[in-house]
Amino acid sequence: MITKSKKIKASFIAVLTVVLFFALSWYYISLINQALRAQTFLYLSELGTRGADLVESKVNNELESLQTTSKLIEASGNFDQEHMLRLIKLEAAEGNYKRMGIVLPNGDVMTSDGLSYNIAYRPYFQEAIKGRVAVSDTINDYTDEKPINVYAVPIFQENQVVALVLASVNTEDLKKYLEVGSFSNQGYSYIVKANGDAVVSSVHVNSPGEFENILELIKKADLREGDDLKTIIENMATGKSGSFTSFYGGMERHTIYKPLAINDWYMMSVVPTQVVSAQTRQISWYSLMLIAAALLAMTLLFVIILFYQDRSKKRLERIAYVDEVTGGNNWQKFKQEAAEILESKTVTNCALLSFDIDRFRFLNEEYGHEKGDQVLRMVVGILENRMAKQESYARVSGDHFAILCVSDDRDKITRRIKEFNRVLNEEREAIGIKERLSCHFGIYIIEDKQGNLEKIREKANMARIAAKTAENQRWFFYTDAFRKKIGDEKEIIDQMEDALENREFEMYLQPKYNLHINDYCGCEALVRWRHPQKGLISPGEFIPIFEQAGFIKKLDMFMLKEVCKVLKRWEEKKYPELAISVNISRKNLKQTDFIENVLNITNQYRINRGNLEIELTESSIFEDVDRMIEIGQAVRNYGFKMSMDDFGSGYSSINLLGNLPLDVIKMDQGFFNNNLNREQNLIVVESTINMIKKLGMTVVAEGIETEAEVEMLRALGCDIIQGYYFGKPMTVDEFEKQIFGSDFSGERGKNGCE
Repeated sequence: MITKSKKIKASFIAVLTVVLFFALSWYYISLINQALRAQTFLYLSELGTRGADLVESKVNNELESLQTTSKLIEASGNFDQEHMLRLIKLEAAEGNYKRMGIVLPNGDVMTSDGLSYNIAYRPYFQEAIKGRVAVSDTINDYTDEKPINVYAVPIFQENQVVALVLASVNTEDLKKYLEVGSFSNQGYSYIVKANGDAVVSSVHVNSPGEFENILELIKKADLREGDDLKTIIENMATGKSGSFTSFYGGMERHTIYKPLAINDWYMMSVVPTQVVSAQTRQISWYSLMLIAAALLAMTLLFVIILFYQDRSKKRLERIAYVDEVTGGNNWQKFKQEAAEILESKTVTNCALLSFDIDRFRFLNEEYGHEKGDQVLRMVVGILENRMAKQESYARVSGDHFAILCVSDDRDKITRRIKEFNRVLNEEREAIGIKERLSCHFGIYIIEDKQGNLEKIREKANMARIAAKTAENQRWFFYTDAFRKKIGDEKEIIDQMEDALENREFEMYLQPKYNLHINDYCGCEALVRWRHPQKGLISPGEFIPIFEQAGFIKKLDMFMLKEVCKVLKRWEEKKYPELAISVNISRKNLKQTDFIENVLNITNQYRINRGNLEIELTESSIFEDVDRMIEIGQAVRNYGFKMSMDDFGSGYSSINLLGNLPLDVIKMDQGFFNNNLNREQNLIVVESTINMIKKLGMTVVAEGIETEAEVEMLRALGCDIIQGYYFGKPMTVDEFEKQIFGSDFSGERGKNGCE
């Protein structure tokens, strides 16, 4: 009885133990299931964060590139739409954009591929014109109706938006960043607006496919866990994250939604629960076996859990830090490694190199995108094999790369660049690229290791662009002189309008002396800038910048008015009729209303037109001969004189000289300086003078400083001398005192410069 009782008791204990074992096992497995579900949402949340970072990084990289372009346009100071369009055509040709364009404040757009339209009604235009960088929602392209997104970056002039830089990208390109496989390629992502409207949908087999509004789709779904529909709508309206589990289309899905730092966009990352359930069932079965094996089984269970966790983390790290095209570092990985390198006490000298592959778009078009990707992988392979310890590299975007080099020795850096180019062209033959490959490098020697890495790369990028725009230059160092040059040019551009309004520009006159009558016959008007703080600024410092900025057109007209004022005053004072020549820039020659403007000014002062000489440089004349002939004939028909300055300084076409409507040829001082003592040079000068005179034109010799030169030119038959020997450039008052004198009798002959 006792034995039976013991058996019953033992059986009861055994049953109780088994029940307790299974209860504990069930409870433990339930905990495992909950932990796996929580871990799944955590992984999915991390994946959503990484995906959001990738999309934001892609958009931010494009916006940074456009902001660099806008800053260069601002630095140029020329905000003419066609000029700005020319400045971005290089970026449009080599960037990964569908097209680029310049839009004016009224919404008129001119694109890099020749389109013109108006976007004033577009929300992204209305946002960007207020001075903020903007990204459009998905819209249809004007040309092929394909979905695109548009980046808009403002261009400022004195804190005022004067234009926008636009760049459109195919929405399909963003899908590439959403198609990264997760959860054994069963997961997927898509982007929607806060109101649920689709921005970038997913084509994954588990996705709902194309949809207009995700919230409308969720309304039809069975929400089983997490946020309800009202909470989802409220969270998305207020920029909050969340998660939910839903059943629709015959499938249950876990969804994490997170706001992007772009417009009001949300990224939704999704995984079918069956993927998690399959893993859960497998782990649950293992758990039963492990529990039965007590502590060893429990230990093994934790090992499996840790294994899955580690593998998932590595997958997420690969998504976050590995470039999907080349398999090398992406910009996020580069920033992480660069921060560690720069924080290291063992690293003292560093440089950041930014480079791109010339004509990379041509390679894609000529050989196909697969071959282009192969070139990118080849570049990464070369970089990986040549990175020293504590150096890093990355493919930033497109064909743009960055290198953190542990050196500030310019010679070593340039030798490494040369070695890179050599190896690049050795290996490109092996992959079937016939054309020689070349890259442009911008180098910034890092002065402050605690500095912002994005700003450091921006400076390297500016140096890279300087290398691309320079002639025969493959690399460029960002230096204090380069920074100062940009700053000085910007300062001049910022001050030029005020300087004109404040009459800081002054007219100087340099006399001309007629060798036939041995008397002064005229002068040339020259501009000087009397800066209130810097004093007198040489024209060589500001004229080239004014030319580039287009301000020279206003300055030309200012000088023309000043000349007319002086001519009118001399006429009223009954001074001799001396001709004044005024220089006109090639920028004004291209203006359709140039002749009209000249007539308006001269008619205002009612001067004798024969005393005004329009002076053009040799280079501007031969740049567009047909336009010059058209203008020259009109100028002479209205009674003005035309002269060519700097003759002989460039590549004059002698056979065209006879067809040009000119009255005066000013021979460049290079003809005379230290050259008249050589017989061959003397023959050239004499022949040139005779030829010009036979064409019925007056010869002026510039830059004459000695009596010997004067007498030699007199013997050669030169008509007029201009140079320091007869007078340096001087103020109008000084000129009148020297040429007319205080005892002027008014008997000098009329205009001796004819």
